[in-house]
Amino acid sequence: MKIENVKVSELIPYERNAKKHEATQIKNVAESIKQFGFAQPIVVDKNNVVIIGHCRLLASKRLKLKEVPVVRMEDLTDEDVQKLRLLDNKLNESEWDMDLLIEDIPTLDFDGFDIDWNLPESNYNSDENSNYNSDEENPFDDIEKMEKHYGVPYQGNKSRIADIIINILPQGKRLVDLFGGGGAITHCGMLSGKWGGGYLYNDINPMITGLFMDAVNGKYHNERRVITREDFEELKDTDAYVKYIWSFGNNGTGYLWGKDIEEFKTTACHALQDETLNERRMAYVHFIQMIENTKDPTPNRLAPLERLQALTQLEALQRLEISNLDYHDYKYKKGDVVYCDVPYEQKDKAKCDDYGLQFNSLEFYEWCKAQPYQVFFSSYEISDDSFYKIKIKSVMSLIGANTNSQKVNEYLYSNKPIEMADKGDYGE
Repeated sequence: MKIENVKVSELIPYERNAKKHEATQIKNVAESIKQFGFAQPIVVDKNNVVIIGHCRLLASKRLKLKEVPVVRMEDLTDEDVQKLRLLDNKLNESEWDMDLLIEDIPTLDFDGFDIDWNLPESNYNSDENSNYNSDEENPFDDIEKMEKHYGVPYQGNKSRIADIIINILPQGKRLVDLFGGGGAITHCGMLSGKWGGGYLYNDINPMITGLFMDAVNGKYHNERRVITREDFEELKDTDAYVKYIWSFGNNGTGYLWGKDIEEFKTTACHALQDETLNERRMAYVHFIQMIENTKDPTPNRLAPLERLQALTQLEALQRLEISNLDYHDYKYKKGDVVYCDVPYEQKDKAKCDDYGLQFNSLEFYEWCKAQPYQVFFSSYEISDDSFYKIKIKSVMSLIGANTNSQKVNEYLYSNKPIEMADKGDYGE
């Protein structure tokens, strides 16, 4: 086989080439040629028409190469050329051995390439302190796909991963949701029936625990208010429903929608929530007139609260305790399973203020390590590497940790090995 250099301008792409090449593929092949040279020459027929290597030719033009290495196959019939052209593309199709690929990819630097290897996401990390191997089958795939509403909408609510956390936490007498926030972990835990001794839902903010209990007790069963910006400013300091359900990101501070779309959105809410059918019909007609041919995904603001009302029917509700303690004031009881949904650490700040509250992450870590009982908490990567941890999942971070909306790993941490349920008698 003789390899010769031929001018790019003299090579002719086959006009009926059935293999398509996207811009990203051409870019990646160009990067490969740039970094490693021509590992495979272009194959042409006697007339310089490309048989194999159309993408390499396009990549060469992208790199503005003058000449490229070529193998010339002059003795093939036209039928043989066409068969070879199709077979080369077809025979290169195959599946990957994902186990081997997972081992190799993290060890290599693919800087300059735009490639998604589509690796299966591992829900267990392989760090030294982790208790699970990253090669194990992911038991949370089906759980993650389920869309559920737990707790009340609140900034940082763990609704999307509550099932996973409840699945991991050990058996015990009582679930202690020490940084309860919107109550997603308490809500999910009560539905699971995993803790027969009861549930402690604690958060230092009495407005959010009050909203949770009001929802459980059916206060919002017939709630039909559509809150305007003026309503929000007037009521947000006294009405928890207004403060959290109608604020941007459920942060309790700013109104839900910008001024340019709020009329559009509130009209849609009237169409969903107004008391009489005629009122809803009138609002719907107005809404259609406003959007014309566009579609609006305005959600039902009350859907999460409506699901909470189902707890009223559970016997477990009789064993639910509510408190508004600082975590330092919590008193452990034998059999407690303690989980903390703490604000994410901001490593460039002495204190975190994601939720409008000053929270010292380093002080919390020291408190955790000082406890003789097992404490669980969830977070992104933290500055203290002395904790045991399990990777829960990769998430798109919108707040905290200076992630700038990048995909990051979220972990469940503990001061003791995570597979070991605490059996000590340390408290009251």
